Amino acid sequence: MNASLPMRRLGHAVAAAITVAGLAAAPAHAAAAAPTTLSVFAWNVDLGTAVVDTVEKENAAGRTPTVEAIIRKNDADVVILDEAFNNTSDAKIPAALADLYPYATPVVGKVCSGGGWTGISGDCSNSPFVINGGTLILSKYPILAQYAHIFSNSTSGTWDYNANKGAALAELDVNGTPTWVVGTHLQADQSGTSTDTTQRTRLAQLGEIRSWTDQIVGTSAPVLIGGDLNVEYYAGASRGDYANAQAAVGGVLGSPALDPSQSRYTMDCPVSSWCQYMSGVESFASTYQDDLDYLGYLQDGTRPVPAALPTVHIDFDPQGGWTSGQLDTNAPSDHYPVQATYVLP
Repeated sequence: MNASLPMRRLGHAVAAAITVAGLAAAPAHAAAAAPTTLSVFAWNVDLGTAVVDTVEKENAAGRTPTVEAIIRKNDADVVILDEAFNNTSDAKIPAALADLYPYATPVVGKVCSGGGWTGISGDCSNSPFVINGGTLILSKYPILAQYAHIFSNSTSGTWDYNANKGAALAELDVNGTPTWVVGTHLQADQSGTSTDTTQRTRLAQLGEIRSWTDQIVGTSAPVLIGGDLNVEYYAGASRGDYANAQAAVGGVLGSPALDPSQSRYTMDCPVSSWCQYMSGVESFASTYQDDLDYLGYLQDGTRPVPAALPTVHIDFDPQGGWTSGQLDTNAPSDHYPVQATYVLP
């Protein structure tokens, strides 16, 4: 409204005169359309194969309902799961959550052709000694296309070398806004193997993701990315691991570490009882703490991108009555999930 005009209610007579004169009173400001948002939740659920589950007494059957309950409670629009290696659990989780997430990709690397994928690329192995890649995407919004890529880069001599690890790429129709989501799980560190070596593999894998998504998506729509990147935000700081990862993927990676108000880590063994258990099984320190899980987006100067990098929160859902200083016995994984809400372009 013009500030020079007094603010007052028009009388009926004046309003009638304006109407008769045929003068249409337009609103001073058109109502701004609400921005389109998309919340994304990413979680390494640590559900090993049936053999691993039995040998290491990992109780996948007992932990799976807790995984489902935590996903349901946090109610994000899109869910990225990693380490869904257990064929029983990775079938039960989408089925149990189908009322909330009616759309789901298959698990990356379970098959090397067909299998419901729009396309599969990369170095996929049909060997019975190679397990699936463990990554899948659940969505409240329709999945219009779904692609899998199995990494060509993997560190020989590590457990990852015996898995079809890679990435899932899903095209979503978010209320008419086309949006792509990449879920991935990068090369893990392993005792006996140089971290410099595994980090070089991770950077090469991020480069594969960038080239692959560019070929499929081009620059027509935003591409969000999330998952367990195994990039140590704190321990890798002196090596420049975080900055190098962003450069390798050509994007912006959000971490809870960027928000000083957050007091948890995505892998927080002093808090998580399951992390402490797995430290004994896999021989890493029971005091281990770092941020390994990220949510972000790709950018190249021409592709549309979200309005800003959203704050990435750790979703911490401990048992009832939990207080600081206690062990979180409700934690069904050695990672905590992360979640962020994007404002789409």
